[in-house]
Amino acid sequence: MPRQPAEPAVSYPVNDPAYGTGANAVVTTVGDALWARMVGYSWTAPCPVGRSGLRVVQVNFWGFDGKRSRGSVVVARSIASAVAGAFADLYGQGFRIRQMRPMDSRWGHNPKGPGADDYAAMQADNTSAFNCRYVGGEEASKKWSRHSLGLAVDVNDFENPYVDAHGVVYPDTYYLRHRTGPGVFAGSSSAAVRAFTSRGLSWEGTSSPPDYQHFDG
Repeated sequence: MPRQPAEPAVSYPVNDPAYGTGANAVVTTVGDALWARMVGYSWTAPCPVGRSGLRVVQVNFWGFDGKRSRGSVVVARSIASAVAGAFADLYGQGFRIRQMRPMDSRWGHNPKGPGADDYAAMQADNTSAFNCRYVGGEEASKKWSRHSLGLAVDVNDFENPYVDAHGVVYPDTYYLRHRTGPGVFAGSSSAAVRAFTSRGLSWEGTSSPPDYQHFDG
């Protein structure tokens, strides 16, 4: 039998239901309840950005189960509007997203340094942004990731894998070899990628090594 596409820890997570019509993208400040879950996990001193420099982007999306769902990402204040517009475009395209949950205590601690556990989030195919951590796969360098500034967004980790400087693929190699399917960023000219790049974010899928999930503001 031919190998089936890679699957994350949960194929069809229980997402929050969509709210309102269309994408209904909303940008807000970081509320007390979410901040309490972030402190000690995705935010720890000496993070290079504080609560006032962050915003929450809430948006409806199309899940892999074909249902309208709602999720959120935490990003830098400077790119919040651009990110909201990009996800609204993805919604209009019918682009599939597995889940969108902020990095906080629900993911546990990163086993390789500061921050919430990005490796667990990748295994769950979670779309996320802010997480005060070192560059994934290169934690020994103690170099802050762009995620620690809220200036990077990772979308559909399984469908758009990350290759570190040593050639290790996270979280799975299947879509590195098969660059097609729902939720995949097929190339720099694709409508899904242009949803971000047309708003000033860069896509790292053409970098060497590639990081197909990663958009940088």
